Amino acid sequence: MRKLLLILSSLLITVCLCACGGDGGLFAKPTPTPIPEINPLEVLTAEDVYAAINYAYAPTLDGGTFYREDNVATATYRSEPLGQGDPVIITITQFNETVSKETVWYEYDYDRVMRPSAETIYDLGEDAFLAFPLIHIYDRGCHIEITAGSGSSDEQRNLLINLATTAVARFEAIMPAE
Repeated sequence: MRKLLLILSSLLITVCLCACGGDGGLFAKPTPTPIPEINPLEVLTAEDVYAAINYAYAPTLDGGTFYREDNVATATYRSEPLGQGDPVIITITQFNETVSKETVWYEYDYDRVMRPSAETIYDLGEDAFLAFPLIHIYDRGCHIEITAGSGSSDEQRNLLINLATTAVARFEAIMPAE
């Protein structure tokens, strides 16, 4: 009889605990992790650009900030004094509640298809390609584009890959993996 009473009371306590709390009960749905809004200034800083261009000119942020429109954020670093060097532009298109990762992927892939001379870059994000004067990276549901340099030379290629490597490392520290 004691064992039966102990089992019934244990069962009753378990049921009560499961029913308590509404939102915080044992069978509550987990709270989704919010999607961080990626700031391109955190992904690629002026100091990163300055080092990548071998300190040839001081990069300054055009307009003093980055610009965001819907799910696209862009930062432009210009030379100081103006015209001394090529601008470095980073654009991040990210997924959000209204734009799926698949949509971002299709736009990224469309950019690749439209550039038949694109060079695949390995070990950079989930997928990457270089089509002068841009390097494109798809990673964690986002499309990162970096424009830098001119002339489609090995020097420009190395500049783009160096900037992209830095940007992806910082991006992956900010955007959680699935």
